[in-house]
Amino acid sequence: MKISKVILPGLLVPVLFLGLITPSSAQIKIDTSKVYKLGEVIISASKYEQSPRSVGRNVTVITSEEIRQSIYTSVADLLADQQSIHLIGNGQTPGSLQQGFIRGSNSNHAVVMIDGIRISDPSTVNNSIDLSELSVTGIKRIEIVRGSHSTLYGSSAIGGVINIITKKRGTPGLNANLSTRHGRFGEGTYSTANSLFANYTIGNGFYANLGIYQQFTNGLDATIDTVSNPNIYNPQDDDNFNKLDLVGKIGFKTERHDLYVSYRKIHQKIEADAGAYRDDDNLFTDFNRDLFSYGAGTELSPNLSLQLSGAYSDLQRDIVNDSSVVSPDRQYDGSYNETNAKGSLWKNELRATFKGDGLRLVAGALASRQTMSTRNYVYSRSQFGVYESTVDLDSLNLREIIYSGYLHSSFSGGLISESLNRFSLVLGGRYVRHNAFGSHFTYEINPKYQLGESSLIYGAITSGFNAPSLYQLHSPARGFGAYTSRGNAHLDPEVSISYELGWKQQISEALSFELALFQTKVSNVIEYVYLWNSSTPIADLSGADYLGDTYINLSQQNIRGIEVSVSANAGPKLSLNGTASFIKSELSFSPADVNENYTGGHHVQLFESGKFVTGKQVIEGLSRRPFVNASVSAAYRVTDVLSFEVDSRFVGSRDDVFYASNLGPFGALDRTEVSAYNITDLSARYRVTGHFSVIGKIENIFDTDYVEINGYKTRGRGFFVKLRYEL
Repeated sequence: MKISKVILPGLLVPVLFLGLITPSSAQIKIDTSKVYKLGEVIISASKYEQSPRSVGRNVTVITSEEIRQSIYTSVADLLADQQSIHLIGNGQTPGSLQQGFIRGSNSNHAVVMIDGIRISDPSTVNNSIDLSELSVTGIKRIEIVRGSHSTLYGSSAIGGVINIITKKRGTPGLNANLSTRHGRFGEGTYSTANSLFANYTIGNGFYANLGIYQQFTNGLDATIDTVSNPNIYNPQDDDNFNKLDLVGKIGFKTERHDLYVSYRKIHQKIEADAGAYRDDDNLFTDFNRDLFSYGAGTELSPNLSLQLSGAYSDLQRDIVNDSSVVSPDRQYDGSYNETNAKGSLWKNELRATFKGDGLRLVAGALASRQTMSTRNYVYSRSQFGVYESTVDLDSLNLREIIYSGYLHSSFSGGLISESLNRFSLVLGGRYVRHNAFGSHFTYEINPKYQLGESSLIYGAITSGFNAPSLYQLHSPARGFGAYTSRGNAHLDPEVSISYELGWKQQISEALSFELALFQTKVSNVIEYVYLWNSSTPIADLSGADYLGDTYINLSQQNIRGIEVSVSANAGPKLSLNGTASFIKSELSFSPADVNENYTGGHHVQLFESGKFVTGKQVIEGLSRRPFVNASVSAAYRVTDVLSFEVDSRFVGSRDDVFYASNLGPFGALDRTEVSAYNITDLSARYRVTGHFSVIGKIENIFDTDYVEINGYKTRGRGFFVKLRYEL
């Protein structure tokens, strides 16, 4: 499908919209609230406050005002429209697994944090968080820093960093907001999301926050039905979603001191299906996370401050697949499967920040620990008898312990000569000690030059790493005749080197743009592989030659991209924004990359592609990541109380995976192309009174039929209305 046929209908809507509302004699005028977003800061790029326009990296801030005016209630919804972030699961029925790819990197190559403390899911195979668990209740802003940041944030910060900043004190007295959202996104669906957040602040700096969020969805059947034979019993069911979040925080904040303790409770109950094209009427997931965090900061002098922060996160996921009805006369298949997964993450960081004329130094020391355990119980009854099996990893006491220290500095060229005042250089390094793979070092070199008050150019050379998950390191699964266990205690971290060039330009008071070019090379990529008896030629392999499955460091990823964004104000009432990213990637591997001491010299087959490692091979494109990702929006303020906005998002074609039984004796994952799509939304905001407002939105106004992941349904045209009251 040609790009023009997909994107033009959606992009035409904002153009027509502008033509109708823009007077022919309109002149470009300044609207400083749109151009500069006064008061906007970002801390995630350096761990101290900076204006986004002065940062020598590609950064985005989703401000508190943007969150307040949005109809969205989840972090994932807000991230889905951001540059170089491709989110899967977001367009499916609520509660679906939602993971993001930043700059084409793997989903576990992005760090997600709350108040600077990483949250992850160590109970999963790759330690990647499901973004569906994060609502916006109690959130002040979201900061996105693209590119490698392992020097500041450690493991996983290869593709980028997402830092969720929660609310602290408000104006003295009681501050509160209440919202309720209702809508539908397909036949038979209904969704409601309700939120209450209250803050009480005392004039001397003490504050207390309390929030509650509840969501209920009668959803779509998550999977696509491929059963066309009327003689086959096929009870397709809709997959519903229930969510409850509780948020609490107390603290003390003044110009010099900042102390707080907070708690976030997340509970979700999800009706799920067994997999792509595989409906299941009795598969349920119950997820719970308790997150405790704390911080204490003080300004010892105008030049020196200290900050202690930490968090403890405990989570549990219970998956139950009970017997399903398989015939009209209510016969059951006689099977039961239950998985209980647990994980915890504990982290403490002590940081010192020094600021002087032309110099900033940030030094920190961290200690973190992750644990995980799973228990799986299987019961089945058939004509051959009863089968029971229990696998429990609790006795293995699986844990990851990391100690690290870092130094991050920013120097102005003015320290050397006044003629170099416009030049500055960021240098950083981090030393890591991991209990499994030992020590590792990452670095950052980030120069920038201020061409003028309105123009900045920058470059960056950064290294990164991603630690193997506890499951990849220690899973004891080992079938009959297997050469080794699934877990590989000899895994090394995935390592990266990234290069970036960027330009930020304020062309006029009403027009600005940013451009970034980058390349990221990731080595030692961990792959899930089959092992086969080397005594048998590959062409003659059979099931009898199977020697088990495991994880090994094998492949390399090479990712190159261009990012561009433009913002303009055409008059005091109209603002335009557009972003685009073009990302090309490839995966390569060769026999020289295989650790034969671990594999015993046996045949190695990648499960991801079914390829046998017999020679140097290059695979174009990484699965589920588009080459083109673009968005355009037009916002028009009719009056001070009424505004409209049109948003159109284009996602280019990409490869998805599917199981192919012909790839080797046991089959593997092959690829097929998924078509590009264009989604256009229309929203309106009306402030009824100073305290009460109404937001309405039509999602996917053309009712575009599209695919995010093969085998799963996506939402059709949706209608939502949100009522918000603020005190």
